This record gives sequence, C-alpha cells and structure tokens, in this order.
Amino acid sequence: MSSDFLVAQFQFISFQDPNDNDKAAKRLARSHAVKQALQNKRKLQKASMQNFCIEDGKNPKRKGKHESPLGILGASTLDPFDSLPIKSSRLQHLLNNHQARQAPEPVFSISQDLDFQNFHSVFRAGLVDPALMNAVMLSLTFAASGGVLNNESLVYRGQAMYHIRETMNKTVSESTIGAILLLVGVEARLGTTSQVQLHMGAVQLLLKACQKSGTRLTEGIKRAIFWQDLNSSILVGSKRIVDHTSFTELEWKRESVSRNLFHLPSGLQIRSHLFSDEFIEVLEDIYALERIRDDYRPADCVVSGANISTKLLFELQQAYDDPVWNEHADLLMWLVYMGGAFAPTGPVRSSYIALLQSEKFGASKSWMQTYEILRDFIWSDVAFRTEVRKLWEEAYPIADRKENNS
Repeated sequence: MSSDFLVAQFQFISFQDPNDNDKAAKRLARSHAVKQALQNKRKLQKASMQNFCIEDGKNPKRKGKHESPLGILGASTLDPFDSLPIKSSRLQHLLNNHQARQAPEPVFSISQDLDFQNFHSVFRAGLVDPALMNAVMLSLTFAASGGVLNNESLVYRGQAMYHIRETMNKTVSESTIGAILLLVGVEARLGTTSQVQLHMGAVQLLLKACQKSGTRLTEGIKRAIFWQDLNSSILVGSKRIVDHTSFTELEWKRESVSRNLFHLPSGLQIRSHLFSDEFIEVLEDIYALERIRDDYRPADCVVSGANISTKLLFELQQAYDDPVWNEHADLLMWLVYMGGAFAPTGPVRSSYIALLQSEKFGASKSWMQTYEILRDFIWSDVAFRTEVRKLWEEAYPIADRKENNS
C-alpha cells in the first residue's frame, strides 16, 4: 500500500488521554469523515459512469422547477455519516417543512425558488461547527412552529449561545458570525430590538477582529451580514452596523450607473413637493434599482416580503382613516397592493384584501385599470405583476370572472 494512499485515506489524531474530551479533535475527525465520504461517493459514481448524464429526446433534461427544494441543502449532504449530534431524520423533516424553508434567509437559502446564495457559498467548513449547527436548527424549528419559541427551539438557542461564547475569544470564522446572524433573524421576528442590537454588536466586534488579524471572510458571509443588518433594521428599527460601502465586494455608488435611471415615477413626481430632498433621493435609488433588477431573474434578489408586509399593514391600519388619503387614493392603493401581494395566505393577507374592498377605493376596477394606476409608481413587471394580479383576483373574484368570460 503506497504512502500517498495512506495520506489520502487516514487522518491521524493524537490523544494524550484516552478519556480526554477534546472537542477540537472530535470536530476535526467529523470533518475528515464527511470529506472522505463525499470523495468515496464521487469515486463510485465515476467508476460506474454515473457522473455523466446522457440526454436524448426520450430522456428530456429535468427543469429546475421540478427539482427537489432540497437540492441546495439536504440532510444527507450535510451529515452523510449521521455523525452530528442531531438526528438527520429531524433535520430532513425540517428541510421539507414549507414554513421552515425560508427561515435561514437572508443569511443563506435552502429554497430552490430563491437562488440567492446557498449554504456552502457562505460557510466553507460545513455544518461541523456546533454553534452554527444549533443556530441552523433553531432557525428551522422556530419557523416550523409558526414563530413560537417552543422547548426544542429554546434548547437549540441555549446551545448556540453557549458555543458562540466559547469560540468568540479564540478564533473568528464564518461559522461563528453566521450562527450569530441566524440568532439575529429569530430575535428580529420576535421583535426584541435589544437582543438584535446586542448580537449585531458582537458581529461588529468580530469584523474589527478580522480587520486587525487580516482574516479573510467569504463574500457570502459579507453579503449575509449586510442583508441581515438591513433586514433587522427594517423589522425592529435596530441601529445599522454596516452600509453599502462597508465591503468593497458589495459596494454600490450612484456614479456606477447611468444618471438617466435616477428620477421619480410619475405618480410620485407629482407629489414630490410633499417629500424632503433626502427622501426623494432614496425613492430615486429604489426606482433605479428596480429598473436594473428587471434585467435579472426574479430569483436574484433577497426576499423578506412576508415580514415587511406585516409591518406595513400595521402602519397602514394606523393611518388608513387619515383625510390626507382623500387626495391620494391611488398612492394608498399602490401601498396596499405592494404589501398584500407578498403576504402569505392567512390573517395578514386577508386584512390587505379587506382594505382593498373598503369604500375608500370605490367600485372594483378592472385589472387593466388597476395595472395602469400601479405603473405610475415604483413598479416592475418581473417582480410584481404576477403576485399583484393574484391579490387582485382574490379581492375582486366577480370582476375576475367577468374578465375571464369576456
């Protein structure tokens, strides 16, 4: 047997004491086992020629929309030896749960429908880090339980925080930062601003430590930090720790695109006297980004629509009877459609439909009338039209049937 073969197949780990509970050594052993399992699987596929796929008319290529939603992240991929201290069957069950599927976003995506960034593009070391492993399980179980911290979620949260504290003063890695970001996602959904700011403060300290030590982080984890920071600020009003200039890989400036993109849509332009110059610039940026976005696939953006829809509904309900809307009913309609279109089926979506059916908007309008009104504001056919049309059909089923029969 050659020495090269031995080096490839075995990882020698020394123990000074047979009873020594060396966690670092155990993690190294697990990581090596996972790596060897994947290599052996590829070798078997190569030997049996299963690493090639012959396409012909009788065997059409499978389309992405028919693929399993677990194509990006599956329990068998993460834990082929069933060596992690969690049950693979439980992990797989959570990954199959529709409610849990978007739980880790915007840190990473496990949904086939949202090709933002997958697990492995963010975390180079896989799921062997105990802090990250427990944070992922917390995120999934919390979402699967409908946003309730049940006993299982509390156990994972406690374990995640314990391991984060244990590693904070030792090394800085994507896994530790990612675990904290997943905790932030749960706290933001719970509305606990103080906890969000506490955790994001820890991320800020780790970023400073990386700069001091020269540690290089993946572009994926930088993107996760940016979007989780922004997402939390929108949901609970937490203080931002980064902006679009913090990471050179993600930096965006007005000078980088054509000035012709920066103007207000007609529906907002006629009301520009109501807005400050700073707010107008924000609206121009959003409108420009929306127009740029039309050049990309719908899956190329980070979506946190359900959470934003809930917050927007609260604000609309508080101000719905304000007389100011009497002169700006079309603007109010646009806000209601933008919020309701991305709300999941349930009480929030039903509340948006009730607003659309109220007397403020008068008789129901045809879809084309509605569409022409909405296009006067920030609008994207690629991003909005399908979802908004669905909401219109739910709000005005009689008008929808008339259009279909005409």
